This record gives sequence, C-alpha cells and structure tokens, in this order.
Amino acid sequence: MTAVQAVLALLTLLSQLLAWRYFHARLRRKFPRALLNLVYILFNILGFYALLTVFVLDIPAPSFFLWDFVVRPGLAWELVHLFWLLPAALLAGGGFLWKALFRREPKGLPKLFRRERPGPALTDRVGLALIAMLLLAFYGYTRQLAPPEVERVTLSYPDLPGELEGLTIAVASDFHYGAGQNRRELQRAFEILASENPDIVFLLGDMVSRNSLLAVDFREPLGLLSRTPLGVWAVLGNHDHYTETPSNVTQLLINAGAKVLADQRANLHGVPLTVIGFDDPGDRDFDLYPFSLPDEGRPLPFDSLQGPAPPQDNFTVALTHRPTGAADASTRGVDLYLAGHTRGGDFQLPWNPGLNPAAIAYSHSTGRHTLGDMEIFVTEGLSAPVSPFRLFAWPEVALITLRRGPRIPPEADEGAPPPAHPAPAPEGPAAGGPGPEAASPGGGAAPPDAAAPAGGPGG
Repeated sequence: MTAVQAVLALLTLLSQLLAWRYFHARLRRKFPRALLNLVYILFNILGFYALLTVFVLDIPAPSFFLWDFVVRPGLAWELVHLFWLLPAALLAGGGFLWKALFRREPKGLPKLFRRERPGPALTDRVGLALIAMLLLAFYGYTRQLAPPEVERVTLSYPDLPGELEGLTIAVASDFHYGAGQNRRELQRAFEILASENPDIVFLLGDMVSRNSLLAVDFREPLGLLSRTPLGVWAVLGNHDHYTETPSNVTQLLINAGAKVLADQRANLHGVPLTVIGFDDPGDRDFDLYPFSLPDEGRPLPFDSLQGPAPPQDNFTVALTHRPTGAADASTRGVDLYLAGHTRGGDFQLPWNPGLNPAAIAYSHSTGRHTLGDMEIFVTEGLSAPVSPFRLFAWPEVALITLRRGPRIPPEADEGAPPPAHPAPAPEGPAAGGPGPEAASPGGGAAPPDAAAPAGGPGG
C-alpha cells in the first residue's frame, strides 16, 4: 500500500466514524442502533475485501458473483463515505470558524460525537449532505451499470481527402478490465462498437487495470470487429504499464487481432490515412506534469517515431492515452488528436462538462476542442479503475464522422444529428476499403511496415 492509499484509507475510516456517530446519536432505540451497527459491519467487510483484492492481492473477480455482489458494493460503500467527508468537513470547519470569530457556539456540532440528540441547525445540514451523497452515489452506481452511451461527433475539414469523406471512426478507452469492468460489460462495449459498423476502430489504452494476463479475455470481444475495413488500432495506457508486464498486454491484443502502436507511425495502404500511436510512459508521477508545465505544452516523441513518413496529403490521426502534448501535435501536421484517461473527471456538472476535477490537471479534459487547424477529442471512457459510480460523466464510446467542408466550431456541433454514411467514393477505397490485413503494421512491438499507399494522394 502506498502512502497515498494509506492516507485515503484513514480519511475513509474517519468519514465512516463521523457518519456512524451522526446516525447513532439520532437513534433512540436499541433495535435501530443494532441494525445500524450490523449494516456498517457487513458493508465494511465487503469494502475491506474489495480494497484488498483490488489494491493488494490483484485478484479481482471480473466475471463472477463476487464482482457484482461483493467487490462493487464494497467499493461503493467506502467511496461514498470518502466523498461525503469533504462537505461534512467544510460544514464542521465553518461551525468552528463561526465560534472563533463570533464567540457563539453553533448548535449541534459540539455534540456530533455524543450519544444525546444533537441540535437541529448545522448538524442537520451535515446529515443532509450525507443523505444527498448517498442518493447521488446510488444514482451514479445504477447508471454505471447501464450500457455506455454512443457519443456522435462530426468533424469537417476543408481539405479532407475525397477518399475519407464519410469515414467513421469508433473510439473507446479506459476499459480497466479487472477492476472497472467485468467480462459481461467488456463484451457489451464491443458489441456496441460493432453495431455501429465503423470503418476503423481506435482503442486508447487502460485495457486492463492491474493484471496484464487478463488481456487474454479481449480475444472474443475483438473478434466482433474482425471485419472492420481498416482494422483495430490500439495504444497502451498508464494502467497497462502499472501491471509491470505491459508486453503481455501488447502481445495478447495483437493475438486478438489489434495492431498496437508504441511511438510508431503507420500509413494505411490504398487510403490517404496515417495513424500515429504514442505509448504512455506509465510513470505514476506523470500526472504531476500539468502542475509544473501546461499539459498541452509537453512535447511528444515525434522525432523518435518509427515507421515511414506520411505522404504530404495524408490525413493524420494521433492516438495517445493522456490528453497531453496537444500543442506539439498541432505543429506536426496532425489533423485529429484523440485521447482518453480523464474519464471526464468522473464527476462533472451536467450543464457544463468542462467543470470537472480533471480540468485542474488537463486543459482538454473532455469532449471536443480545437487547436489551430487540429481537432481534439477526449473521450470520457468506459469505466473508472476503482470507483463503481460516476456522476454525469457517463461511460461512453465515441463515433466520429469525417466530412469535407467548412470547419464547424465545437459549440455549433453540439446536438447536431449524425449524418448518414455515404457510399464509398468511386476514386478510392474509403468506407469499403482494404481489410485490416492490408493496413497491418506487422505487429505491435516492431516498427510498422505499412508503406505509403502506392498511387495514393501525395504518394
């Protein structure tokens, strides 16, 4: 257990003590108090088992009874109390500050840990904060179990190659299989991807959470995308590297039919499209970068990319797990920059998704942005690595459609209906282009050997 995890564990215990004493002080009879004690004992057993398997033993149950009826409820119980601690602490701190400044004792707060009935003023607000957090957590918990949403985005480029008109790109990220998703939910996510019949699929990392060998379970879900015309491409995320054996994740994904890029570039045969994939550094301190250096200013390893340079007129897509290095990418001829990792901050305001915890560290924390001539899309991903619930940052997969035409600003694109998929252009293989084998870079770890398309634009 790391120091951060130890601090979070102590805060969780403190918040549970505060909540338990609050309810215990209000219950006058023995039976309700005994029932309260039983609930706290039972759910703490579930919570400790969940934390032990996820953080210490690395043996979560991704597809068994224990996952849905022990691990997930246990994590929800612990996290609800942890999140409630903040409003409770603010209210308590406000009460003590009131007493210090005005020499008047706020009603109820000094009695919060006593057995007698507390006063009705600030203490009741503490209770309301707890009840509100419980209701919101229950809503987020049940919503997390529902199928992911399909976020539909249309991007227009004045100089888009004609062969790419109407190209549909499916994007998925942050599966966190083994601690965020079970096998049934993993299969369901790929069924949704396959039902959209995309032309190409990009997977943006965090395929597993802590056990690299669990990536073997991607074989059957990825099989649903075996007929995707331009194939399935992937990069690894920080959690894939936290497994300490990311090569297992890479190889198992390759065996399942995906093409994994690690600081590599591939030009697809017969279609003017270049895919660049950046490997995540996997450093647990990497997220401290944005606090000392703007995340969009961090350079990406463009100069060390393996693979042939793209033809001049190719449309270039950059894949990276974390939304960093966007400014660098915008000066390197990248047309579309895709990222995940933030999960929309897990918690956001429904009327303003940009106000979320991830926005503290990332300038582009969710959704669509523009930087010069480059489009940026940050998907909110499918699951959180530990939390069994999110609020208004719901699990999603994205379907991006490319169009040739005037640029559409992000605010004007919101709520636009998805366009119909056009017939393939007669002069090139767009939607019905070559199969995945034609676009394969020849494996994940070796430099891609997908040469520039002969006779293609700029070729």
